[in-house]
Amino acid sequence: MFTAEIISIGDELTSGALVDTNSAYLSRELSLLGVPVLYHTTVGDSQEAMTAVFRAALERSDLVLITGGLGPTEDDLTRQAASEAAGVGLVQDLSAMKRIRCLFEIRGRVMPASNEIQSYFPRGARVIENPHGTAPGFELEVARGEAGRSKMLVFPGVPAELREMWEGSGRRLALDWQGERTGKRYATVTRVLRTFGAGESDVESRLPHLIARGRQPRVGITASQGVITLRIVSQGEDAARCRRLVDETAGVIYEKLGDLVFGEGDATLASVVSEKLAASGKRLAVLEWGTRGFIAGQISPAVFAGGLVDSGSGLIPKTLGLAADAPLEETLRAWQKMTGAEAVAAVGPFPAGEEETLREKFPVPVAALLDDEYRETSFPYGFHPAIVKPVFAARAFDLLRRLLF
Repeated sequence: MFTAEIISIGDELTSGALVDTNSAYLSRELSLLGVPVLYHTTVGDSQEAMTAVFRAALERSDLVLITGGLGPTEDDLTRQAASEAAGVGLVQDLSAMKRIRCLFEIRGRVMPASNEIQSYFPRGARVIENPHGTAPGFELEVARGEAGRSKMLVFPGVPAELREMWEGSGRRLALDWQGERTGKRYATVTRVLRTFGAGESDVESRLPHLIARGRQPRVGITASQGVITLRIVSQGEDAARCRRLVDETAGVIYEKLGDLVFGEGDATLASVVSEKLAASGKRLAVLEWGTRGFIAGQISPAVFAGGLVDSGSGLIPKTLGLAADAPLEETLRAWQKMTGAEAVAAVGPFPAGEEETLREKFPVPVAALLDDEYRETSFPYGFHPAIVKPVFAARAFDLLRRLLF
């Protein structure tokens, strides 16, 4: 059986200062590819400990994914431990060095000498490009006796960089290695549907058996800032059949969830609304109290007509020449007239002391205006402070989306 394991590097993880989100992400990704993950290991910044962990992993697993420890500082020892575990030395990749220097130049900075170590890799390794970071990853095959060979894929620990590199090449490398080790070349077809307006358990309840383990194709469900993502993955030797199964499952999801599905792939509510407005030649202005400019930051500059942020000082009604207690609809229509925008979206005030746990419900109004059509609703303030702004911004975009479509 082809198996994988995941190793995360860093004292900040073993000390509890940071939570290891990379292992969870990679495990979900591998499960969707049908690759069982049998071990998770977290190891501190000790070359001796890392080398021992790498050797054990390479002996027992076909695929070893490693994240972290590729930086330029003295405690970044992943490349050294990997080369020691594989029994090879480190060699410099000049093209990687050139690209690292180029990144510093683009950012208007002088590259410290310590960053040169990031262009060194175990002999025989192939570089995995990091589009937006100075720490390239690498892949390396290692002999493991009678069991044949194992492969390590090594990525930086920055979650955004890891995910971009996994999407760009890591997933393909893992699948190619699985095919080589098993003697079967699998086609993998993926389709990602994104929904908003219902919780994770509610979405799952509307899709009976689709998310069951062992189903073909597999449907993974994840939640982030109110958006529920459904990733449909089919793997097999017949690519046409995989595509058909994925499309059939997507059809069922659309039928069951209706307009809860707002897009596919990397679509966000903000991008969907911005694209629709641009296609119809319309512009969007925003009024923000609780979200404090978060909505404005998500809108495409091509359609953004302006925004006002009110932190509780009464700036918005003053600017619009309205009474402090003017109805929200009147406020949106006044802003629409002032900006000349066809669309306006707004999120009302959050409670004072919003970082604290509330003892009673606090309704937050959300409103949207498109041409002459106005809609307003309210939601109880809630969620962790880290995600409450993104969730309410998404609610405003979703309300406007339903006017546009």
